[in-house]
Amino acid sequence: MSSTILNVFPGSCDDHRLVLAREADAHQRPVLVLRQETRSPHVGWFVQSRIVIEPNQVSALKMTLTSNLVQQPTEELPVSESAPSVLRFDAAMAG
Repeated sequence: MSSTILNVFPGSCDDHRLVLAREADAHQRPVLVLRQETRSPHVGWFVQSRIVIEPNQVSALKMTLTSNLVQQPTEELPVSESAPSVLRFDAAMAG
């Protein structure tokens, strides 16, 4: 089976990753595959699970990932370690 890696998405630690690859199915037709891989010091990278993305699912997946339905991660504001501030609004109230 031939496989072409299209992208590698790092996991939460250095020993886990997602791989998007183009592979040939049993009839030698190209298919997209999403693989969950783990690294072992004795074996190297190996596949934990594999999902074939059917040709009719590719455009729907692309539309979903590029639409406004997917929330972009927001930048987290730094948390102050000092005591909380008290904001007083009574002095700023109009007359």
